Amino acid sequence: MQNPWQRLPFRPPFVLAEDHERISKFNESAKVQVQHKVQLEILPEPFLGRPKAPVVLLNLNPGYNAVTNPVQHAKAMFARRSRENLLHTEVDYPFYLIDPGIRDRTAWWDRKLRRLLEDERLENSADSRRKVVANCVLCVEYFPYHSKKFKHRKLRVGSQDYSFWLVREAIRGEAVILLMRGKKLWCSEIPALQSYSRLYVSKSVQNPAISPANFPEGYSIAVEAIRRKCRQYG
Repeated sequence: MQNPWQRLPFRPPFVLAEDHERISKFNESAKVQVQHKVQLEILPEPFLGRPKAPVVLLNLNPGYNAVTNPVQHAKAMFARRSRENLLHTEVDYPFYLIDPGIRDRTAWWDRKLRRLLEDERLENSADSRRKVVANCVLCVEYFPYHSKKFKHRKLRVGSQDYSFWLVREAIRGEAVILLMRGKKLWCSEIPALQSYSRLYVSKSVQNPAISPANFPEGYSIAVEAIRRKCRQYG
């Protein structure tokens, strides 16, 4: 399937043509609260990481901080890495939000991936582990655009088809799938997930960290999948 994010404008609003009308109507609705507004002044983040990663995380949508996010995306390096991610460009850290070279990144993903980043079964050194994780984990968001809080269950946009295709490809490739949030939404769009034997669901949607406690069965299986396929990135 062709990657639609190749057609993303280079100036705001950063929204694909096939998504524009529905998002505009949503944002203009009198019922939409500020925390649910879809933010189009920064680049979308429908996924993070290498498309064929052996471990895939499923989340709801990228968050938004009115103080930090506009500042981050105003930096040329951050904006370049964000767009490279959208285009699946080959880089050393495909999951760029844990790249130590990006000083403007937030710590959210470092916290959620902390146990993997500390797991010595992957690599001996912290730097090597970080690079392995960045190359072997893909996160796919249910809804591709930023908002402070998720309330877009009924806001279906065309670009989501590509995200769902990535997940179906992950199933075909027998990736380990760790579902962080939105089980009903994901299974509704991709029914194959309901019977997929390598799907594991987070015990906490409030803090969906990738950890043994949160994924008691899936965590070690995910570590082994990374060890088996991605040691060459260390």
